[in-house]
Amino acid sequence: MTQVDARAVQAPARSPGLTFKQAVGRRRSIRYYKAFQPVERAKVQRILEAARLQSCHGNAVQTRKAVVVYRDDTDPDVFEGLVDALYNQPQAAQAPVHIYWTIDMAGWEHLKENLLELIEVGALTSSYGWSEQFIEDVVLKTPDFNVMAGERTFAEWLSAIEMGLAIGSALLAAQDEELGTQLLTGKRDQIADLLGMPQGATVAQIQLLGYPAEGPEAGGQRPRPPFEQLYFEGRWGRPMQPDPAVTADLIEAGMIQAPAPLPYRRREVRALAAMFGLPE
Repeated sequence: MTQVDARAVQAPARSPGLTFKQAVGRRRSIRYYKAFQPVERAKVQRILEAARLQSCHGNAVQTRKAVVVYRDDTDPDVFEGLVDALYNQPQAAQAPVHIYWTIDMAGWEHLKENLLELIEVGALTSSYGWSEQFIEDVVLKTPDFNVMAGERTFAEWLSAIEMGLAIGSALLAAQDEELGTQLLTGKRDQIADLLGMPQGATVAQIQLLGYPAEGPEAGGQRPRPPFEQLYFEGRWGRPMQPDPAVTADLIEAGMIQAPAPLPYRRREVRALAAMFGLPE
């Protein structure tokens, strides 16, 4: 009898995945997780890769780091401390995986070598004026290029934007992997101490991962202001009018979905509260 590798049998089936528009449309903040169902490490890796490959100023990806915590592989006292740092929110205890997305300001020290590498691979070209001398004489001395040459507030602001780009990709990747996900905030100093983070590293957001115990619709697409209230055309205050035909296309493609609350949502929340022993 041929022996079968158990790891191959247990490997998760890889679905074809969602279209980009479907991933955007189906994204929800999931707040109820199947605590008993672990998240496959392959899915976590795919999510991290989506973040790693996102655009980054000066290609300084070293500023965007993360600590992945698997609940069942972590010292119970440490995990209990992390849940406490997340204000003991029930979903923090339920989710099998936490990703502690962290801004490491020391990553900006690699700006020069990262830019030189971009020149080497042909991403930055001499036809646009890029050279080692330009990096030395202009880029590294100009705050608009090198955030560490300017005020710290600007460096922190841009670093937060860069991290946000990575986290946004990670959220959509989690959706594509058919996982539930949510962002939490917490007591950053306590988290840093529990996870042994160095000075200059600041937890930005905590991403939960797990299989949702609630329906993937989670009650419907979250409320958002109308398109024309957020976006302007030509100048500030001149509303950009959405094209109804484009809106219809996005509905058909699954990006725009039925808004919350869906008719059954209150019943679902009551059932979830009873299942987890939480107040309704």
